[in-house]
Amino acid sequence: MTNSPPGTTCLCVLPIKVELRLGIALYTFFALVSELAQEIASGVFMKQSQVHVMGANAATEDPEKTIVLIDLVPLGASFDNTTTLSVFERFWHKQVIINPTDFGNYDVLYVQYPGLPSSPPSAPGNLNNSLSNGNDQRLHPLAADIGNHRETKSRGIIVIIVLSSVFALILCAGAALVIYFKLRNRHHLTEASLIPEKPAGNSAIAGSRLESRPISASPSFSSSIVAYKGSAKIFSLVEMDRATQRFDESRIIGEGGFGRVYEGILEDGERVAVKVLKRDDQQGTREFLAEVEMLSRLHHRNLVKLIGICSEEHMRCLVYELVPNGSLEFHLHGSYKDTALLDWDARLKIALGAARGLAYLHEDSSPRVIHRDFKSSNILLEHDFTPKVSDFGLARTAIGEGNEHISTRVMGTFGYVAPEYAMTGHLLVKSDVYSYGVVLLELLTGRKPVDMSRPPGQENLVTWACPFLTNRDGLETLIDASLASSIPLDSIAKVAAIASMCVQPEVDQRPFMGEVVQALKLVCKEGSEFNESTSFSQDLHIQDAEIVSRASLDMDAGPVLSTEQFTASARYDTLDASGSFRRYSSSGPLKVGRTEHNRERGLSTGSSSEHCGLQRFRMDSE
Repeated sequence: MTNSPPGTTCLCVLPIKVELRLGIALYTFFALVSELAQEIASGVFMKQSQVHVMGANAATEDPEKTIVLIDLVPLGASFDNTTTLSVFERFWHKQVIINPTDFGNYDVLYVQYPGLPSSPPSAPGNLNNSLSNGNDQRLHPLAADIGNHRETKSRGIIVIIVLSSVFALILCAGAALVIYFKLRNRHHLTEASLIPEKPAGNSAIAGSRLESRPISASPSFSSSIVAYKGSAKIFSLVEMDRATQRFDESRIIGEGGFGRVYEGILEDGERVAVKVLKRDDQQGTREFLAEVEMLSRLHHRNLVKLIGICSEEHMRCLVYELVPNGSLEFHLHGSYKDTALLDWDARLKIALGAARGLAYLHEDSSPRVIHRDFKSSNILLEHDFTPKVSDFGLARTAIGEGNEHISTRVMGTFGYVAPEYAMTGHLLVKSDVYSYGVVLLELLTGRKPVDMSRPPGQENLVTWACPFLTNRDGLETLIDASLASSIPLDSIAKVAAIASMCVQPEVDQRPFMGEVVQALKLVCKEGSEFNESTSFSQDLHIQDAEIVSRASLDMDAGPVLSTEQFTASARYDTLDASGSFRRYSSSGPLKVGRTEHNRERGLSTGSSSEHCGLQRFRMDSE
């Protein structure tokens, strides 16, 4: 299901899903998304707003080609059979004309919709029709029975080939039967529990769910599970079947680049989200368990908690806590947009919490992690609008001195991908910063990152919004119309300045996430009634406390913040009464006053690993 196109009354519709392989490289395709939508809309006789380009990736077998995922959205709740069949046949028969000069030759990988066959349609016409005349009398070709030595020899060869094929088929069937009976016998063997021996005392691994039961796992898988030392629980496939009602479609609550998500209920009544991963055959069981072990060490109040795993050869699942209030995308662009509006305080809380989660991954976790697909649909909300970042577990670790990872397979979502990542495959922590800046612009404007229904020049949010971020008239044009007019424009201006720095095309012009956290904390502190027992403001140096006033928007002077005011070399260290430096966690929580949205309650100051530093956010007044 997906959102309906503009102008329709249905909130959710069932799209026709199409996957194409284009003959151009991924970085070339990014600039041609709008043109592709126009070509396809023309080819299937639909409006351009009905064509949603959902994502793209470099083809695994040929990085110079691009796999594109497309949703064709009906104007009503669903397509009629005639339209569906017509679209199906037009794609498979290559009747949808896509400009080969721009996109190269294309291949159709699948066209999916309930009721459609899974294979391409047969070619038009048949042999019988081509061999009949106008009077429906059969026309037979002339034949001659000329026997010779060559024909006899050919028949002998055919007989040998047929006999050899039959013999090979019998051998294969016999081998399959032998393998089947061996696996069947192994399935009926009952092995002892695979739980490692419990250490002395009360330090036993709590909640491990591997009990004595028949198993069919290979020896390598069993040894990998035994060697697994992570804190996440281990679930069996039977338990996952029971929790999700055999992965019933009615249990699906989302689908992303890494797999489909089901709502489940464990035996103890706990509600969870079960993500069934798309299988990556290049990653073995040991590598998967090593990645999960790393995930189980990531703990932060703004990250979705990993509860357990399931890996039984053919299926791999991650079991997360269930965050009940949907995603930020659902609140900004889905059905909640009109029924449960996000006010400015809630948006600030979401922005700050999401920034803290990213800052923890980038700066406080071990190893440091790059999210790689940060977007509004990966920010889940609790009922009090506390945000939790999801899908970080399948991200890349930040390796190398430059926090850089190079991959020929670009992962990401249109509108959020940083330019350097899309064009070169260079993955940096500041690629996440760019994606975070796009989310800030969503919070400011209420617009989608890419919206093909907008007028020409307004389809891409970053391109359209950037010129409006530096002056009063621009901000009044840009801000979401659903926000109350009583919101201080100065507060909005500072958030706009932060967003502007985050989406800079040059990597070295973007701030680190720790610096973004500190800037947002100052905005939240200034815009709310704010009382902490260990008050942030009480520990601030007087010059640091004046950052807000120096960063205030001068509506006649131009930009809110200059690039130099957000440099990575800026410092934010403060002195306590004893004269020693105090350092604050960039990913730690912040206490703010309460509003009608139950704004953030008093929180702890975070773990010792979070106190890596307030991360250098002093803006020089000179």
